[in-house]
Amino acid sequence: MSITFVSGLTGCIGTATIAYLFEHGVEQVIGFSRHQDWSRIPAAYRDRVRLIQGDIVDLPAVQQALETSGADRIIHLAAFQSPDCQENPLLGVTVNVLGTANLFHAAARIDQTIERFVFASSAAVYGPRDLYPGGEVTEAGAYLPPNLYGYWKTAGEGMAQAYQLETGVPTVSLRLGTTYGPGRDKGLTSAPTTALKAAALGRPYAIPYKGHEHYHFVDDVGAGFAQATTEPFEGYGVFNLRGKTYPVEDFCSLLRKVSGTEISISENATRMPFVCDMSESAIVENFPAMPRTQLRDGIERSLDRFRQSIAEGHLTESDLN
Repeated sequence: MSITFVSGLTGCIGTATIAYLFEHGVEQVIGFSRHQDWSRIPAAYRDRVRLIQGDIVDLPAVQQALETSGADRIIHLAAFQSPDCQENPLLGVTVNVLGTANLFHAAARIDQTIERFVFASSAAVYGPRDLYPGGEVTEAGAYLPPNLYGYWKTAGEGMAQAYQLETGVPTVSLRLGTTYGPGRDKGLTSAPTTALKAAALGRPYAIPYKGHEHYHFVDDVGAGFAQATTEPFEGYGVFNLRGKTYPVEDFCSLLRKVSGTEISISENATRMPFVCDMSESAIVENFPAMPRTQLRDGIERSLDRFRQSIAEGHLTESDLN
């Protein structure tokens, strides 16, 4: 029986990932999280999920959870996101570096065979767009992180490569830009999703930054992590997750057109610090079935789901704060 161990299961990407896994043949998922929170896990999947409560920074807890899980595949999503990392850097380095090291350390030393390890990296490992020549930024681009979070994800990629060299286990690092859609609620790049919620509620909203963003619809992110975990792959690979870059103003304009709600960019907007125009050619070559939803379709699907949440009483104006 195929069992997948997922740290950070109850977050936005975790729930999207397990939905794809269950719809494509995985029998059971073991979730490791500080919180025993079932609210985001669809009811249809709960009998196939076992949640283990524990902290990723607690090595004995990580080791015990992994050893008792019986898992043959691992997805590491647990992280302390930007901008919280800037406000609490000691917690950030503890979760994002020590916590990641704990899971790789435990995975390298358990008795059961691990067939795949997938690590959630970030576009934050790159520097500003103007530092990279050419039409797209490939995975060969230099590490030039704009903040601490990016440096910690760089460290995670190094650990992922070292783990693969030590164990021979096929290992994948996926670099994400801006994930948007239902479930996204934290981090600097959650603003487009807050704009979608506001539009569904008929309330105006101003995104607090300008420039360009590399957008991934949340369902595609889940499919990306799931396919990187289950599809054939050997060795170590680092890939930009499939997505597409648009000016932030284009996102606002399209959302205004689709929803009829005033969505804009703040007058005091700062410039988006993360890279855009991330090439998807390498990931498509290695995982050719990985989907990419068009921006308009992703916006429309998000609005439909948020409006359903409003009708059910799960989304209110207080969620915009």
